[in-house]
Amino acid sequence: MPAGVEREIKLSADVGYLLPDLSDLTAAAVEDSGPEPQETTYWDSDHLELVRQGFGLRHRRRLDRPGDPGIWTLKTPGRVEGDRTVRGEHELRAEGSTPPAELLSLIPEAVDPSVLHPVAVLRATRRVLTLGRSTSGDRGSGTVEVMDDTVEVSAPGDGVVVDRFRELEVEMQDGADDLADRVAARLREAGAGPPESTSKYRRALRALGRQV
Repeated sequence: MPAGVEREIKLSADVGYLLPDLSDLTAAAVEDSGPEPQETTYWDSDHLELVRQGFGLRHRRRLDRPGDPGIWTLKTPGRVEGDRTVRGEHELRAEGSTPPAELLSLIPEAVDPSVLHPVAVLRATRRVLTLGRSTSGDRGSGTVEVMDDTVEVSAPGDGVVVDRFRELEVEMQDGADDLADRVAARLREAGAGPPESTSKYRRALRALGRQV
């Protein structure tokens, strides 16, 4: 089960925001994924015990890949370092009906896994720009990904959109902090908002009327 540390800078953006040219910030070509439709379902208890303790459990699937089971992610309590949000994360590829036991073994002992259920659904169109990837195509030292997400929030089984927002994430791999800073500065020069640490999950819960 892959485990790692996520380091990212989150920025808000208006619906009409245009991503600026980033090609002069890296010697390698900027890779553009094009639009990626996604659905993310967050799981928690009725009392939101996971998020209140700093955890996040979600299942994400690509809507344009019906045969792909998707990926479960458990995010662990994090910290803020300047304009960066730093969190541990564990990922496991599996279908979305039940959280994998391997991830449930990592949640706080005080939380009963049997009470966890879907509490928020986010549908998003994501575009990913990758800077600094080596010529071999490997994702390694010096790599930055800019994730441009346009998000719709709804309750599980409902489908009624209660909120829409756009968010930019500048995620850095080992050794890419300087490049990430330059990328974030360029995005802000083009009109993106200041760095913030609020997760999509917390934003969705507030839109659904849940206080966390």
